[in-house]
Amino acid sequence: MEFVRIKKMNEAIVVAFDMCSSSDVLEGLTLKGETARLKSFIEKLKHYLANAQKDLPFDPYKFTGDGWILLFPVDTDGPKLLSFLRDFAIYFRKAFKTDVLTFLDVRPDITGLTFGVEKGPLVPMTIFQTQEYIGRALNIACRLQSAIKDKGGSPAYMALVSNSVFNSYFSPATGYVVYPVRRQLRNIQGGKAIHCSKIDLLNLKGRPKAAVPNKRTLSK
Repeated sequence: MEFVRIKKMNEAIVVAFDMCSSSDVLEGLTLKGETARLKSFIEKLKHYLANAQKDLPFDPYKFTGDGWILLFPVDTDGPKLLSFLRDFAIYFRKAFKTDVLTFLDVRPDITGLTFGVEKGPLVPMTIFQTQEYIGRALNIACRLQSAIKDKGGSPAYMALVSNSVFNSYFSPATGYVVYPVRRQLRNIQGGKAIHCSKIDLLNLKGRPKAAVPNKRTLSK
């Protein structure tokens, strides 16, 4: 199944994600002459995302080598988008273990996906007959995704979301554990720390309070 492309978007919810420890994974597979396994695994992810478009429209804007930047229409249902991220994380975890991890002699300490989410206007443009975009939301989503690992703790299967997107789209959802955090994003807001929300996509039941200070659970 191939991707369905949305021809032009002037505003979008931007979701940037990539694989943790992808360089270590590639090196480990290369040393064993097994790089084709990573190619096959990425193809499997592509087919999963293409199939998911039937239930939740989005533009698979750009493949980044170890992840994608996805563009969702601004009228996308927030809880449904969050469920999409969770389902994809669960699928990735299972498929990565069977298709990639079991073939590595040295397994990375951290595996999984990290997500960054922001919303904003985009400026469409055509470069070499390909639909491209520029816009602050693209920069912020990628910076958020990268900043998940800051200040310790495993970044795997976490989504770092701007507070404006969290309050507009995700606050009606139930069951997820959210960490209110502050992050400095490179070349954003003059280096000042911004308030955002880190969502644990795989933890619906919460954790002991002693293990997770300042946590809050999304509720209606």
